[in-house]
Amino acid sequence: MTIYSIIIISTFIPLLIYAFLIYLSENIILKYVDKYSKYYSALPKHYLLIYTAGMASALQSFLPALSLALSENSKLGYYFLLYNVVLDYTIALGAFILAFNFGKGMLDSNVLSLIMISIIAHVIVLMFKEINFLFGSILYAIFIIISIFLFYKYWKRNENTTYITKSSFYEYFKAIVFSLEIALAISIIYVGGGILNNISNTLQQLDLSIPLIGYAMALVLFTLPDILYGHFAWFKNKDLNISMASISGEAIASFTIFTGILGMVYPIKFSNEDVIPIISSFLVLLISVMILYIASYKARIPKWVGILLISLGIAIGLINSITVLS
Repeated sequence: MTIYSIIIISTFIPLLIYAFLIYLSENIILKYVDKYSKYYSALPKHYLLIYTAGMASALQSFLPALSLALSENSKLGYYFLLYNVVLDYTIALGAFILAFNFGKGMLDSNVLSLIMISIIAHVIVLMFKEINFLFGSILYAIFIIISIFLFYKYWKRNENTTYITKSSFYEYFKAIVFSLEIALAISIIYVGGGILNNISNTLQQLDLSIPLIGYAMALVLFTLPDILYGHFAWFKNKDLNISMASISGEAIASFTIFTGILGMVYPIKFSNEDVIPIISSFLVLLISVMILYIASYKARIPKWVGILLISLGIAIGLINSITVLS
């Protein structure tokens, strides 16, 4: 029991350090995504935030997942993507609803509909028990179609905006600095994938399943930084728009283009141990999206919705734990 505890603690500390680095990297990326949306006002900001902030938020789980896929451990990488979305739509959103006042319009019902389309397409691909190059290409194509739809819809909504030009040497210098900082942030997240691969191998030697390892790592590495980012953004600017846009957009990006790329890099093959974790995850996710869809039409989202979402997120962890014990 002592050796077991030592191994758990020795793996938990590097995870916390990496989670902190992910939090810093996410701050850098989302900060410049927000600046981009302000400087280039000819582009529709609502669409731009959902598209760019969503992809930026999904990068925090995709880059380690890509590193794992290149090491032929694509299944764990898949669970990073899956639980990043599921836990953000349950625990992270539940925490936001409990902490802040969610008024009508905070959650876009049109975007929630597109998220449902992404989930359905993803589930159909999962029915074949493998995501290979072909199915990965299909998911990639679905992302392109959704992108075209989003661009067309939100461009018309903001078609009278004007483009702000900035041509001074200082602006070009700032752009170079921004690019270097973003490259550094992306590199930090990607390099950590090798560390996670070693940690997962250690945990698997303790007879822990890949779904349970993916859940625990996603909770520490991705969900906690998202919650911290949202709370700090609120206390600093009284603004949750970029946090909500990143959570909304990450589901679309994770379930289509990023899962598709993982499948194209190295096939993701599923076995019997994945049936209960995946089915329960998507049931919880569908319930969460439906609750949020209904709640988006109310004047204010009630606090009990936040409690319910957090409970659903915790239930996923319990299901994975029970599956391992059985």
